[in-house]
Amino acid sequence: MKRIALITCCLLSFHLSCTDEYDNPVPSFPVYLYLDLTFEDKTLKTIGSYKEYTSQNINPELGERAGFGGILVVHTMLDEYKAFDRACPYEVQSNITVEIDDGGLHAVCPKCGTKYDVIGFGTGTPSEGVSKHRLRPYNTTLNGNKLIVKN
Repeated sequence: MKRIALITCCLLSFHLSCTDEYDNPVPSFPVYLYLDLTFEDKTLKTIGSYKEYTSQNINPELGERAGFGGILVVHTMLDEYKAFDRACPYEVQSNITVEIDDGGLHAVCPKCGTKYDVIGFGTGTPSEGVSKHRLRPYNTTLNGNKLIVKN
């Protein structure tokens, strides 16, 4: 009986951990950014910093792509780089995008008011508001002073 309960818990845990990414209502659009932390994107080297990327400040000729609503790249308090789509997963519109709040720890949707943890632990999960989904995350790879963001 204990074995069945353990197996059930493991399966439920696995299902819940995978559900958010696959059920994220923000559509999956191509993402690729090649960031230079020495020059152009040096502000990201500071813990607690962030930078937003949209079709206005990327170079598509170099293959750069900014997802559905743009990309929010953050340097978390845990000294990690995280990247998220800026589109609110509750509103699911490319023109309704989260913005960093005055405290600098959360991204907030200006329409639904949901706050997402982005700079603290960098999970993108809603901490307050109506959304049940986290911001769509993207992969980040740090190689020296180069940061690559992609899906």
